[in-house]
Amino acid sequence: MPDHVPALHNGIRKKEKQTKGNVTMKDTLYIGSVGTSSIMETIQEAIRLTDGLKGKVIFSRDADRGREFARLVSVEESLSDYEQMLAREDVDIIYIASPNKYHFPQAKAALERGKHVIVEKPAAVTEEEVRVLYETAKANDVFFFEAITTLFMPNFLAVKQLLPRLGKLRKAWFSFGKYSSKYDAYLRGENPNIFNPEMQAGALNDMGIYCIHAAINLFGKPQSVRYEAQYGPNGIDLAGTLYLDYPDFTCELETAKHKDIPCGFLLEGSEGQISGKGHLNEVPDCAAIIQAKELAIDHQTPANRMIYEMARFRDAILAKDTAFFEEMAAQSMLAASILEQAHKKVI
Repeated sequence: MPDHVPALHNGIRKKEKQTKGNVTMKDTLYIGSVGTSSIMETIQEAIRLTDGLKGKVIFSRDADRGREFARLVSVEESLSDYEQMLAREDVDIIYIASPNKYHFPQAKAALERGKHVIVEKPAAVTEEEVRVLYETAKANDVFFFEAITTLFMPNFLAVKQLLPRLGKLRKAWFSFGKYSSKYDAYLRGENPNIFNPEMQAGALNDMGIYCIHAAINLFGKPQSVRYEAQYGPNGIDLAGTLYLDYPDFTCELETAKHKDIPCGFLLEGSEGQISGKGHLNEVPDCAAIIQAKELAIDHQTPANRMIYEMARFRDAILAKDTAFFEEMAAQSMLAASILEQAHKKVI
């Protein structure tokens, strides 16, 4: 039988502490959410499953859609005026899940109004924009976090713990892509947001960003960046391979939006390998062989993959954990820098 890698702390409070007695009313953080897409349904479920968080209001430019969505996800209010939501004193956090183009301006406006911000990936697509968000947050004594579930999954934390035991790294590969439900509309000549260059969409920004975050969290800043992509008629990247060059190896990141591809990761070193199969935003199925010894990595059984990052963001805000905020901001700046470099190379 394989040995088991011990789980690391992941920000989730142990079950015996997940009681109303430990998360008092004054510790409850109220969330105003931006967006009514399917991902926001998952987000609202994660909020409901996380003690100390409560969905307060939904923002949608379409008032009727906002009201219907709020009813669907059991949030008591909806608004069609973003400034009105930012002005509310009973909202602590703004969670942004709008099209990528709006992430930066909506996040900046919320930070300027003294709200903490959680923004779906990518936080922004240039390093300078993320730097502005970081500086705006600091100036207003609040935090902003890019929601990237991979980094908080217990299996990923275990992989990170095992990485030094691989010895000298020789190979790194990450892959995340799948057929988009909007691709048929795109082929018909329609212009869905996720295939619209003006919305800062495409395979790398939407799916490959998970691979980027995983790689830089494990290996740091690469020496160079190269993106080889397949493009659609309007210039959007439908799929591609991103190469991150490090001193002793090249990390290959594969992504796609117009087809299903094998998803997972492989890390090979002089002392063994760690691998995983499945969507990289979950890191569901991992295994390691180190010095010919098999190690099992199986630490997560979440009802919702977002509960780990939600709990960590909650704890950071309640504890005023500036060190964690700085770490996450640096991670987001580097990820945005890589996106920026990758897209510049192919223009």
